Amino acid sequence: MSNSLVKQLPLWGKILYGAGSGGFSLIDRVLITWLFYYYITSPLDGVEALMPPFAFGIIMFLGRSIDALADPVIARWSDNHRGRLGRRMPFMLFSGIAYCLIFILLFYPPVAETSALNSFYLAIMLALYFTLFTGYVCPYLALLPELARSTRDRVDLATFRAVFMLLGVGAALIGSGMLIGRLGFHGMVWAMAAAGLVLLYLPLAVKERDYAEAKPATLGLVEAIKTTFKNHAFVIYLIGNVTFWLGFNIITLNLPLYVTVLLGGTEDDTSIYFGLAFGVALLFFPLVNILSKRTGLKAVMMFALVAFMVLLPLYYFLGRPVFGLNPEIFGYILMALSGLPLAVIFIVPDAIVAAVSDLEEKLSGQRREAMYFGAQGFILKLALGLSTVITGTLLELFGSTAAQPLGIQLTGPVSACFILVGVVVFSRYPEKEVQAYQREK
Repeated sequence: MSNSLVKQLPLWGKILYGAGSGGFSLIDRVLITWLFYYYITSPLDGVEALMPPFAFGIIMFLGRSIDALADPVIARWSDNHRGRLGRRMPFMLFSGIAYCLIFILLFYPPVAETSALNSFYLAIMLALYFTLFTGYVCPYLALLPELARSTRDRVDLATFRAVFMLLGVGAALIGSGMLIGRLGFHGMVWAMAAAGLVLLYLPLAVKERDYAEAKPATLGLVEAIKTTFKNHAFVIYLIGNVTFWLGFNIITLNLPLYVTVLLGGTEDDTSIYFGLAFGVALLFFPLVNILSKRTGLKAVMMFALVAFMVLLPLYYFLGRPVFGLNPEIFGYILMALSGLPLAVIFIVPDAIVAAVSDLEEKLSGQRREAMYFGAQGFILKLALGLSTVITGTLLELFGSTAAQPLGIQLTGPVSACFILVGVVVFSRYPEKEVQAYQREK
């Protein structure tokens, strides 16, 4: 039963909660955008490359592996934590500043030349970075179903989180280059870390114990993971969400090739296509918010899966005058339309995980929200790796040049096949069962 003493989260609390997403999205996007460039080309005057590209790739893969493994461990730790600040805030409080500090230190390697010492340093720092990233993000996401107990409030929280996430990504992509020109490379890193730090700590103004029931769980790690995957509603949702991101990651990886090889543009033009998709997504956030409350989460999620499944095969025709349109115009239209399902996928999945985690009380009698987000994070990170393998295989087998573009062209249709699986499986999502249990609480 719900604790009648727990307050309902006000609008200011929802906004502050969403701001945290802007913090880690900003910092992580700067790292993804610039760390490889920094170590491979070294933009500092008089400094050669700090390590070979292959070594960087291996170290990044190992870092991502640690990131995936950390999800269920930190999730269980947070679910079972006992403390006066609650189950989530202590992790966010102590990991946030360390996360920003490690982000800065990543751009200060010990040797200003190609050296094995730089490789060792990068491996240690990335392991710490991804662990601290998960140490903040997993408990942060677990707060969503605890702070908001109705579908309406959960959709609102997910919407604010999505808005700040896109703003953080946009600030990183646009602002980082401008700051490098004015402050230099290290000046940019410090400025972005400072901005991210402020956003990361805004959610801590919301007192967890005032707005969330924080009764610690007691399950061990293995038992907690097994019980999570016994929740059939969660498994059905997870398959649908993972297939979407698998397809979208393939498209994201290949966007520079779509632009430069199929459409004959430049690397700079890539940002225009990204901007179209993310800009349309941001514009449609209010509509997704309203429809999710009126029609239910399943209907909106199904629309996103089906829409993306229909759009993906059209990527095969990029660079051709489809429907008599100029190829560039067709590319703009296709990316803009892709922003519609993207708007859904930025909002609805968080609300669905929050809903299905309520069913955990029937399975174990405990509240273990963090483990659901942790299990999802683990699977999604594996899907990210798989999308890279699929892309590399297609390009290797069928070509990735203007003379042999078939590998690039096939990425859309192949991605659609994965999402078809998600459509079939997610169509069985038991929304009525989930809603019925929420009404019983």
